[in-house]
Amino acid sequence: MSSPAFEGFLARLYVDSAFRARFLADPEGEARRAGLSCGDQAALRAIDRKGLELAAHSYEMKRRQTANGKRNGRR
Repeated sequence: MSSPAFEGFLARLYVDSAFRARFLADPEGEARRAGLSCGDQAALRAIDRKGLELAAHSYEMKRRQTANGKRNGRR
């Protein structure tokens, strides 16, 4: 079972490119600074980096499409 802190950390990785870059440069340090447990830190060390980047890109594209749709009177 994941903690709210861990889930929040992951969500931030997906939406905050500067945070993601810092994390990818120092996963343990960022997880430790976030106060995550040793188990959560271990899970983050093993994260699929390419998968993280692909997911972040996909979410960004969806956010842009949603924002564009709302501005164009759709939805």
